[in-house]
Amino acid sequence: MEESWDDVAWEQEVKLKEWYVEYIAIVNDQKFHHMTILYGEDMQDAQKSLLHEVRRSYSSTDRIDITVIKMKETESQTDAALFEGIFVP
Repeated sequence: MEESWDDVAWEQEVKLKEWYVEYIAIVNDQKFHHMTILYGEDMQDAQKSLLHEVRRSYSSTDRIDITVIKMKETESQTDAALFEGIFVP
């Protein structure tokens, strides 16, 4: 008998980490500087998330040169309530 979804024993629950990524994308000889927050279990997972973001952002071109300037796990979560009413986009 095959295991159902409810019968599968999960070893441990892995929490996604927040990653700060700063990178430069060169597309059609134009340079774009980006900073973003990505989520992943480890750096490799964050790199996959970055690849998906870049493909979404620049879907109309074949060649995209990416230079990652900084990729690090964030050390603390920001409480958005602290910025309520102060920051206006």
